[in-house]
Amino acid sequence: MPKVLVLPEHIASQIAAGEVIERPASVVKELVENSIDAGATQIEIAVASDCRDIRVADNGCGMEPEDAVLAFHRHATSKLSKPEDLWSLRTMGFRGEAIPSIASVSHLTCYTRSHEASTGTKVDAADGTVTATETGCASGTVMELTDLFYNVPARLKFLKKPSTEFAHIHETVQALATSFPKTVFQLVNNGEVVLKTSGSGKLAQSMVETGLMSGKEELCQVTFADLKYGMAIYGYIARPIHFRGDRKGILAIINNRPVRCSLTYKALDQAYADLIPKGKYPLAVLTITIDPNQVDVNIHPTKKEIKYNIGNDVFMAIHRAATEALRVTGAQSDSSAQAAAQPVERISYSPWSAQAATSHTPTAEQGVVAEPSNTKFAASPRNTQQLHFGESLSCVPTSPHLSLTTASKTQLPHRTVTASLPHGWRLLGCLHNTYFLVETPEGLELIEQHIVHERVIYERLLAAQATPGRITDSTQTVIISQSLNLSPEQKAALEEHIELLRSLGFDFDIPAQSAAVCTQVPLELAHKDYACVVQQIVEQLCLADSAQLELEATKSLACQAAVKNGMTLSDRDITQLLSDWLKTPRNDTCPHGRPIRLAFSMDKLFQMFHPG
Repeated sequence: MPKVLVLPEHIASQIAAGEVIERPASVVKELVENSIDAGATQIEIAVASDCRDIRVADNGCGMEPEDAVLAFHRHATSKLSKPEDLWSLRTMGFRGEAIPSIASVSHLTCYTRSHEASTGTKVDAADGTVTATETGCASGTVMELTDLFYNVPARLKFLKKPSTEFAHIHETVQALATSFPKTVFQLVNNGEVVLKTSGSGKLAQSMVETGLMSGKEELCQVTFADLKYGMAIYGYIARPIHFRGDRKGILAIINNRPVRCSLTYKALDQAYADLIPKGKYPLAVLTITIDPNQVDVNIHPTKKEIKYNIGNDVFMAIHRAATEALRVTGAQSDSSAQAAAQPVERISYSPWSAQAATSHTPTAEQGVVAEPSNTKFAASPRNTQQLHFGESLSCVPTSPHLSLTTASKTQLPHRTVTASLPHGWRLLGCLHNTYFLVETPEGLELIEQHIVHERVIYERLLAAQATPGRITDSTQTVIISQSLNLSPEQKAALEEHIELLRSLGFDFDIPAQSAAVCTQVPLELAHKDYACVVQQIVEQLCLADSAQLELEATKSLACQAAVKNGMTLSDRDITQLLSDWLKTPRNDTCPHGRPIRLAFSMDKLFQMFHPG
């Protein structure tokens, strides 16, 4: 058996470097974090020679000669002195591995001088040898390395092309510069300034200066505090009309440290689940301050990942903060501020519904009307292409298979609603019974009738689900029922999720040996071929993520119940629909993420007619 030997220091450092220094961006990350810990207000990063030569200069506190030499030894650090310090870290670095690891895979030279010293120190490191000499230099620290991975050919072989490696460096500096808006950052690639921040101290400005945001996004400010865990959340998230195909537009900053935070990703996924398309991701910069005792940053060599002691509470806090920000901003959109100043009301209507039901109980002064008595009606051949949202229940569904009677569940009192558009809005017309053309103080808006109605119905359904004791505002019992043509898999899914569907206003008779029958539908589907709608909802339940079942079912119901494009609406109906839509708390997109409105400002219209 071979003898056990203690590895020489420079070999041990190379092994450690394999964990800490993955690529040139890792070098930049470690050196910039040291500059931040040194209190630097200005940091310059210069890259050359295919990202194998790197220089990081700062105006931080600098080091005394003896400290500068010790910094090149493994596990030498000024950040902690006892095990307990790991649970109260407020610095970026703490392992004492970065500088020796970098020195073991490159030629590294350090110039450093403290503000009090008259001269500085130059430290050279190569092949495990460290030498120090006195020199003249500016206060602060400059780290210069050349020939990165010159002695590790395997690592050098697996480097990507220079443009890819620099993209990783840019992303690293971008995250750090956004996280520290009071510090001036400058990134130079082969002599060209690629990124520069002003050190303004303003997060929103820093996001634009670093390129994380373009500056054209409409942002919602996020603020949240939880005194129990000493947790605060601050930042910005983009409105749902802005999104990406990857998560690179999301930056989580935990106690000033930019990290990959899976809880932040999951919380934002849920907050935007019914606002942006599937497979797309929001834009967000969230700074989360939390008691260091509740966070473990010592679980990954590169400190890119963290672990929470109160993960569920952090998740709920991020989700709540994002959701509230999206709702507040949605209700106070630029063009509907006046309408949003009134209490938000979710009005229940459909082309064949009898009344408009609010999500709260009105007072006598608001004009309460008598609740309608149960009404029976039968199918007729009436053509119902002209739709009126306030029409009575005598307006029947077009399907000849359906004969319904109202079944009063937990209906709310109803009141008469007078709809109007915000000040400065004017309905110009409807294009091909699909797009509303609306004049606003800013210019022109195009609004699609199906998806605007879909958002209104969806928000009302969500409000009903959130109210204890309510299933839906009203339902319809099917007198002459129709069998559902379900596959064995769909029938099994129906049985599995029957309680979920009941919460939406459905009910079923599911015999063991014969086809399932729908016995009750939500009022929103009174005018629909409900058998086809149920089949589509059940099919989506078969495919949906288990955590999103209720959300997906609600989306599907709202989509099927909404007025279709091509159907004719009167001006009164359009005004009512727009009024109700503007009062919804989230009105940028439909529940599937499609934009509801396209806005053309007067300036944009002028530029379109006068190019150049």
